[in-house]
Amino acid sequence: MLDVLELFTAAGPELSLTDIAERLKWPAPTAHRVVSTLLARGFLARDPRTKRLRIGMSVMRLVGPLMSGLALPDLALPFLRDLAQDTGETVNLAVLDGAEVLYLASAPGSFLLRVDTTPGLRTPAHCTALGKCMLAQLDPDDARQQLGKAPYVARTDRSVHSWKQLAPQLDTIRSDGYALSLEEYEAGLNSCAVPVPTHNGVIAAINIAASAIRVPAQDLVATFVPRLRATAEALARAQGLEPEPT
Repeated sequence: MLDVLELFTAAGPELSLTDIAERLKWPAPTAHRVVSTLLARGFLARDPRTKRLRIGMSVMRLVGPLMSGLALPDLALPFLRDLAQDTGETVNLAVLDGAEVLYLASAPGSFLLRVDTTPGLRTPAHCTALGKCMLAQLDPDDARQQLGKAPYVARTDRSVHSWKQLAPQLDTIRSDGYALSLEEYEAGLNSCAVPVPTHNGVIAAINIAASAIRVPAQDLVATFVPRLRATAEALARAQGLEPEPT
C-alpha cells in the first residue's frame, strides 16, 4: 500500500487507477483491491468530478503536529478573524474526512455565550452545516458512500438519520449554494456554511455557528450567508483561484 501512496507527488497529485497499475506493474485486479482498501480507510480520495485519485485526509492524522503549518489554514485565519470580528460569532474552516468534518482553523466570536472550536475537532457530517455543505459538493452516490450505512446517529430530535431524509437537503444545498443546521447537531446551536474553492479538489467549507436564541434561521440566511460568501470569495482569490459563481 505504501508503494501506491509514494506515487503521488506535488508534480503529480492525481492519478487514475490505470496509472497506478501501470507504474507499479500490477495486474488490474490487484491495483483495484489495494486502491479500494486505501479509499475505505481514507488514505486515498476520489475527485468527485474527474474520478481521479489523490491523497486522502487520513494522511493528515499521521502528521497532526504539522496541521498548523498547512497552507490553507494559515491563509484562511486572517479572513476568519475579520468575519468573526464583524459578526461577533465563531467562524470555522473545515474539510471533509469520510463521514466527519475535520476542523482546520477557527476564529472565536466576541459574545460571552459563543461556540468554541479548535483545529482537529471532528463532528458528524450528516447533521452539521459544514458537513452537509461539503457532502453537497460531491456526486450523490459518492456522498452516500462517504457517510456509510444508515441509520446515522441522531444528535438531537432534529437530526436526520437516513439517506432518504438527507438526500433532498443536499439537493437544496446544491441549488442554494449554502447549508443550514438548525439545532441538528446540538440543541440551541444554529449554523450556516458555504463552500470554499481549493486546489487539488479538496472539499472545504467555512461556517458561522451561533446561539439559536440570538441568531434565528432567517438571520442566518439574510445576514450571515452573504458575508460567508464574500469571505469564501476572498479566500479563493488569495489562493489564486476564481471564486465559484453564486
